[in-house]
Amino acid sequence: MAKPQESDPLPPTETLEFKWGKMRGKGGKKKDTQFYESFTLDGEDYSLYDTVYLQNGTQSEPHIAKIIKIWETPTRIKLRKIKVQWFFRPREISKFLKGIQIYYNELFFACGDGTGLTNINPLESIAGKCNVVCISKDARNPQPSDETLQKADFVFYRYFDVGQRKIVEEVDDKSVGMEVTNLFNKIA
Repeated sequence: MAKPQESDPLPPTETLEFKWGKMRGKGGKKKDTQFYESFTLDGEDYSLYDTVYLQNGTQSEPHIAKIIKIWETPTRIKLRKIKVQWFFRPREISKFLKGIQIYYNELFFACGDGTGLTNINPLESIAGKCNVVCISKDARNPQPSDETLQKADFVFYRYFDVGQRKIVEEVDDKSVGMEVTNLFNKIA
């Protein structure tokens, strides 16, 4: 169930094409950290609340997470960072799934308070976008078409509370640390 801890920048293996997108504002203790809503990495556009694959040096399968904050540090060597909130694969939380039916491609979004909810990573740890479709029947969630479901890498509608270590089917903004609607499908 362990997700990576905050890490140092990845060693440069190749030059990645990079460009900042829309600025969000400044913050931090000295108001010198620049926050962003989007960026382009190797020709792919990323925005807040996109779901991404993150490189995983210890396993062959990448981790999956939702981007919840994007910024650049004000230090001499400017570091690009992302804060992510994790999705769990069933095998990562299998001992908490006893007696629960799951879809073959289902993920569980981290919620609650505790270790395993979020992490800060170098922006360059992103390995690509992940197409996760929300199948929640919540009235605020635009329901996916059959075609959208066919193209999905994964689906989700339930959550794993990292503090209580249990599966939950409904959450509020406080328990996920953002507006729940940011988890739902975007209207194209």
